[in-house]
Amino acid sequence: MDELAARAGLSKRTLYRYFRSKDEIIEATLDNLIADLAAETEGFLSARPKPAEIIAYIIQTMYQLGSAIVNPLVLADLLQHYPHYWKKIDDFRIRKAQDIITSILEDRNKTYTRELDPRIVTAAVLASIQAVVNPGFIISNGLTLEKTMSQLLDFFQYGFMKQE
Repeated sequence: MDELAARAGLSKRTLYRYFRSKDEIIEATLDNLIADLAAETEGFLSARPKPAEIIAYIIQTMYQLGSAIVNPLVLADLLQHYPHYWKKIDDFRIRKAQDIITSILEDRNKTYTRELDPRIVTAAVLASIQAVVNPGFIISNGLTLEKTMSQLLDFFQYGFMKQE
């Protein structure tokens, strides 16, 4: 709290006037971040972008988010000390992933996407996200959130085979 107050240019007393604890600050920060990302994503998807534009948007958004606030130390702290907040993040990312998959597989995008059962695609993507884009996997493999998301999206978009 001392460091946070100093970085914010406030006294600890002023900080405690607005937040009762470090937990409350973390929760308010996460709630604000989730609300901002939800609004931004919904606005983007409402413009009915093409699948390639959606993938580019996801990569750009994850890069901005990752470079701004998410690093392995933050992820490790969330996982170890605040698992209930990680659950909140996980629930949000699952909902947004479902929205994005639905948008990609809409009938209007049939000229860009293969004929795949949306239930299978959704289950595969969500299982991959939960297995790979989580603090335990990222930290234990010395990865960054940006690299993990970028490679996972690249895999979903192009598979693992080189084009001949």
